[in-house]
Amino acid sequence: MVNEDELMELIDQIRFNLPDEIKQANWTVAEQQRIVTEAHAEAARIMSRANERAEETVSEHEILRRSERHASQVVKDAQSKSDQIIREAEAYALEQLKQLEAHLGRTLATVRRGVEALQSSTPAAEEADPTAVS
Repeated sequence: MVNEDELMELIDQIRFNLPDEIKQANWTVAEQQRIVTEAHAEAARIMSRANERAEETVSEHEILRRSERHASQVVKDAQSKSDQIIREAEAYALEQLKQLEAHLGRTLATVRRGVEALQSSTPAAEEADPTAVS
């Protein structure tokens, strides 16, 4: 027999926890997008500063060449930093989603057990009271 109070408590727990898990998944995706956007913005700012510096030193040929090399290095560094931030953001998001997947798997297993418990108790109730209406 299934204890109706325990079953109702289990269903209430599922109802309570599931929206939080969905909110956390949405937050994780939004956080990843925010980090990627920030990385792109930072790369654009660095590239913009590098271009401004290069334009300021146009007057002399050697200074210009050094500025171009420096700007190129800054751009490479910015791209490298951007790539690193993106990789870290994606790794973070993947870890969060894996944790969420595991939690949702446990929640789904709990729901399935509850469904199975209800299904297994239904025929016994009908045999005990053949006049019961489903």
